[in-house]
Amino acid sequence: MIWFKSKEQCVHCRRKTKREFEGQPTCADCKIELLMKRETIRKCPVDGSTLKKISNNELILDRCPTCSGVWLDAGELEAIKEAATNEGMGTGVAVGMVVF
Repeated sequence: MIWFKSKEQCVHCRRKTKREFEGQPTCADCKIELLMKRETIRKCPVDGSTLKKISNNELILDRCPTCSGVWLDAGELEAIKEAATNEGMGTGVAVGMVVF
């Protein structure tokens, strides 16, 4: 008889996870952290401050700590709209979906 592990340990933090990222067991938090580290450092187009990376629902956004502007990369607005539709069950209302 062969036994399979129902959960494996994240290779980064050792928490149990069923998720995989790049062929290795990786929890959701570690996946976001890895993706955020890969993002380039950007400056705010309004005031030149270094943008801060924030994540919500596996989306990584750039937020200015000075003017509070949020800057989106290609495809991120569509992902936010889709998440809002899914969260609001078709109403387009997503209370608390994106928290800054």
